[in-house]
Amino acid sequence: MSRENILIKTSWISTIGNAILSASKIIIGLWAGSLAVVGDGIDSATDVVISIVMIFTARLINRPPSKKYVFGYEKAEGIATKILSLVIFYAGMQMLIFSDEVKEIPSAIAIYVTIFSIVGKLMLASYQYKQGKKIDSSMLTANAINMRNDVVISAGVLLGLIFTFIFKLPILDSITGLIISLFIIKSSIGIFLDS
Repeated sequence: MSRENILIKTSWISTIGNAILSASKIIIGLWAGSLAVVGDGIDSATDVVISIVMIFTARLINRPPSKKYVFGYEKAEGIATKILSLVIFYAGMQMLIFSDEVKEIPSAIAIYVTIFSIVGKLMLASYQYKQGKKIDSSMLTANAINMRNDVVISAGVLLGLIFTFIFKLPILDSITGLIISLFIIKSSIGIFLDS
């Protein structure tokens, strides 16, 4: 299988997987009354956008040189990686703003969708990282790192939910969201600098 085909296939798997996870977290988060789970779902929705950018870029980088681009299109991957880092930064800023909202104690189903999200994201991140290393793609490995961060986000959401239920203090979920948003922002800066 060619590098382009691996990039496209991996990006489609990421798009479909993240769309399922995002929709389930947003719908169940709204139904359960958990703003943290909804925020986690919104963060996963950015992964869908990232995957679509990756599909477009995968098709672009293998074009032969043209009169306008005499050295070819390979730099598109580095540019796309920078764009991905900015999308991740934006998601981190959204979570930072989102984390200061006071919440009610959510329904317990929010815990189950969060566990489902953690397992799904771990599988997607592992697959994408393996494929990125296989074809030496900074774009795939950057997105795998982003998905790994999503596992940390979902784990933080799970921890916040558990503490919220144990101590009956919704503010703990907000504090967890604040810490997670700072982690996302730091990660996006690292990806940008590496690219």
